[in-house]
Amino acid sequence: MKEYTEKIKAIGYNEIIEESDDHVIAKGGEILVHIIRTDEKELTPRLVNTIVTKLLVLDPVPNYAWITNGDANSYQDVMFAKALPEIPAPLTREEEKLFGRKEITKRDKWSYLMYEKLQTRFDQLHQLIYDSRDSVDNTNDAIDEFCKLIFMEEFRINHPDYKLKKGVLAGKKIKDLLWHERFEKDDADKKAIVEEIRTAFKEIKDHPDYVAHLDDGTEAPIFDPDAYLKLGKPEIYYKVLKALQDLGDISTNGTTRKATLNDLSGDVLGRVFDVLIRGKFENKGGMGIYLTPRQVTEAAVDIVMHDLKKFPGKIIKVDRNNIPEFKVLDGCCGSGGFLIKMLEELKQYLLIELAGDRKQWEERFEKMKEHCIVGADNSPGMILKARINMALHGANKAQIFKTENSLTSPQLKPETFDVILTNPPFKSGGISEKSTEGKTTLQFFRNDIEDGVNQKRSTGLSLGSKPDGKGKWKPVSSMDPAVLFIDRYLQLLKPGGLCMMVVPDGVLSNAGERYVREYLMGKKNDITDEFEGGKAILKAVISLPQETFSLSGAGAKTSLLYFKKKEHPGDKQGDVFMAVADQVGFTVKNKVEIQLGDDHNDLLRIIDNFKKVR
Repeated sequence: MKEYTEKIKAIGYNEIIEESDDHVIAKGGEILVHIIRTDEKELTPRLVNTIVTKLLVLDPVPNYAWITNGDANSYQDVMFAKALPEIPAPLTREEEKLFGRKEITKRDKWSYLMYEKLQTRFDQLHQLIYDSRDSVDNTNDAIDEFCKLIFMEEFRINHPDYKLKKGVLAGKKIKDLLWHERFEKDDADKKAIVEEIRTAFKEIKDHPDYVAHLDDGTEAPIFDPDAYLKLGKPEIYYKVLKALQDLGDISTNGTTRKATLNDLSGDVLGRVFDVLIRGKFENKGGMGIYLTPRQVTEAAVDIVMHDLKKFPGKIIKVDRNNIPEFKVLDGCCGSGGFLIKMLEELKQYLLIELAGDRKQWEERFEKMKEHCIVGADNSPGMILKARINMALHGANKAQIFKTENSLTSPQLKPETFDVILTNPPFKSGGISEKSTEGKTTLQFFRNDIEDGVNQKRSTGLSLGSKPDGKGKWKPVSSMDPAVLFIDRYLQLLKPGGLCMMVVPDGVLSNAGERYVREYLMGKKNDITDEFEGGKAILKAVISLPQETFSLSGAGAKTSLLYFKKKEHPGDKQGDVFMAVADQVGFTVKNKVEIQLGDDHNDLLRIIDNFKKVR
């Protein structure tokens, strides 16, 4: 570890408190850094999270962690479990006072110690379900069935006195039906117990505590109406319930009792689940389902939050009923990666903004979880994962719902959202008039065209058409969905709203797509050198490497496109932040993501540069 000792000294951490073959503790002023060397070949998110949670149990808690395997490095802000481009230099005395320290309670420490145990259990349970082939065809099906059982355990904990109301189980308490020790009795009819659990699921799956209430007055339960527990083998139910329920003892207020999942503090359970999904999810090619890499979601959210913090009133504003007005959308939300990260950032922001009033923070954040986060997707399986993910992060009623088509869904209203973060499906010619749905969709995107003239109304849609050589707008027979999503998100944003989305580079560079760029930011006036007539202010374009989405089967190179919807037609286009990420922290070999570490993630340095110039 001598080379790392010298490197940390060179940064300014001159006081070496401890040094061993795999661990160095360094100090600069009051700022602590732990350098941990691991023998693991990859610095996976699971490994990094496990190491960071172990550090949170220490007294004092280090400020930063440098995790290395000799080839790759991960730099972490321990307090906020956030990746850094490098270990920062020690703070000045004045900066140290402002930096502060996170208070770690006994419950927090117990939770952090449970992280690795739960991660191992979740991995094993998923594998158990998958290997059983018990009405499970693939790894994604296994995740879905595991989701259902996690939901039932959460329900048991939160509603211990709930009595079933229907059929032969009427009057029985859910806590008694779902207790794992039922399977251990000598006279247990294990198949009958399974049938009772499956029957109970059908009744409780639509409980109002887990139903999102959408802005248009409709309701969105976690599960489809015809959803049921597919698993039938008693040993699966027993092992899953035992793993979720047998968490040891915990002491609270001088009393020792059996711990439950609800005793886990913060987002520990949600983080465990999120790592499971990202590690076990099977990507499907073409325009199918693909999870956006965490490096991309984290970068996108970090940049947007940097801009939002300049206008704090936008985030904390409430209406006359004390309901938050701030809204975030991912119209193609998948498992909710963008939304989960945004929720975490909003939580941290409110903790700082309302630090002097814990009660107000709790009340405000509870309302934000229910009203501010909106997600839509056309896959029931992804909606299930997203809703369970949200629930495990404490947002049972987050507005996540299934829609047949986010491009045309009436549940998404114009000028409703302050922020849109998304990675929509894209494929050249993906929306075509050859299909009935495609024809309807393209017609939907022509409501702002009148007699060949683009009216450019704030809530209008135009890109189901394009201008001919004389500037007359005419219908097209097919369109890349990425183009339509740009148009749709411009419509859905409030004036002044921010959108960060993944787009194929062709939209940004192809000569044939020039009209899209002009629609977005206007045409340049050669006399005034100003862009005129566009709907938005282009803020940034960040080029991503080819392998970023190669697992999705999408061969197109992509970029992050970041824009702000104009508040007034005369708003001026300023300088555009441009950056190229040659690496994003992983590579793809044999259709598998290989993690390379934070020192191979250019997005972290790009974020820092954006913040410096913006």
